[in-house]
This record gives sequence, structure tokens and C-alpha cells, in this order.
Amino acid sequence: MARPRKPLLSRDGIVDAALALASETGGFTVPELARRLGVRPSSLYNHVRGRAEIIELIRRRLHEEMAVRVDVSGDWADVVRNVAAAQRAVLARHPWVIMLLATSPAGLDSAITTVENLATILSRAGFADRDVAHVIAMIDIVTIGAGLDLVSPEVIYPPEVLAQSTTLARVMSSLPAGASRADDAFDFTIELVIEAMRARLRRTLEGGTEQEARP
Repeated sequence: MARPRKPLLSRDGIVDAALALASETGGFTVPELARRLGVRPSSLYNHVRGRAEIIELIRRRLHEEMAVRVDVSGDWADVVRNVAAAQRAVLARHPWVIMLLATSPAGLDSAITTVENLATILSRAGFADRDVAHVIAMIDIVTIGAGLDLVSPEVIYPPEVLAQSTTLARVMSSLPAGASRADDAFDFTIELVIEAMRARLRRTLEGGTEQEARP
């Protein structure tokens, strides 16, 4: 009698299962993951060192999905738009892994090329180092919220709720008919951020010029 075939394991397969489990439940443990794959927990350790490494592999997978080819000689505002849009799209596909990634540090082997190039182009544009660091964090803050917003209902305020208001009903009626509420809000937010960044950069460059002119 032929022996039953055991499920074939691979690092990619483990990541696939961990992503699916985290998306359904908001997290995972090694025993839960082993049950999902139909193997003993000890079998997983032939491919990964433990939960921390699986989380790092998930992080690398998502970074690869979020990667944007950045031309460091291009326009910094376009880069901010493209990076934010790519990150939002990935987080919308995996909304329940946000907390999983936010509570674990990035490893040295994570795919950071996009972030490195973003930092380079902002620095070359004249942004102060501290502002560049804050912009990188700001993109995370905005896109995490925007990613969750994409999986929210299209209609946030039902008619029966708006019927009890005056100002809110008026401002909500100002939105374009048929436009995606989430997309419209995201585009508005990013353009508002870029507008503020332009003003910040202008003040930085003007301040630098004044300091250089001083004796």
C-alpha cells in the first residue's frame, strides 16, 4: 500500500497560508498555521525559525508588492503620490495584517529600495533630514488609514442619519455624484499633503538662504 503523500511545504507556501490566516483572524500562531497547512508545527521549523521570521517574510512580501520604481531625478511630488497609492493598494488587499506588521520591527533584509529612493529624492529637493523622516512616517500614517477606508462601506452616513443633520447633509451632498468616496478622499488628502510639503520646503530653502547670507 502506498504511503499517503504529505503536504509539500515551502517558505512561499507558509507565507501564503500565514497571510490568509492573518487576513481572516487578525493574526496567527505557529500551531494555528501548522493546522492550516495540515502538518505538525515541527515541520514548519524545517523551513523557518519561528513566528518572527514568518512575520518578516510577510513584511518582505508586502514590501515587494508595494515597491515603486523611483526615478531619483524625477519630481518629488509625483514620487510621493505613486508611493502612497501603491502602499494604499497593498494594505487594502491585506487590511488585517496592518496590526501584525505595526507591532514588529523591520529586519535588515527587508526590501527598502523604494523608501531609500524616496528619502534620496526628498533630500535632493532640499527637505531637511528631520522632515524627510517625518514624511516617510506620514505616508505610512495616511496609507494605513486609507487602506482601511477602502474596505469600509461606500456610504458612511446613510440617508436616515443625514436626515437628522443640516450642515453634514449639505457638505456630503457636495461630493461628486458616482465618485468613489474613498478614492476621492484619498486624492484630496495626498494633494493637501503635497501642498503643505511645498510650503514647508519653500520655508526651508528660504531659511537656508538667509542663514548663508548672514556674516
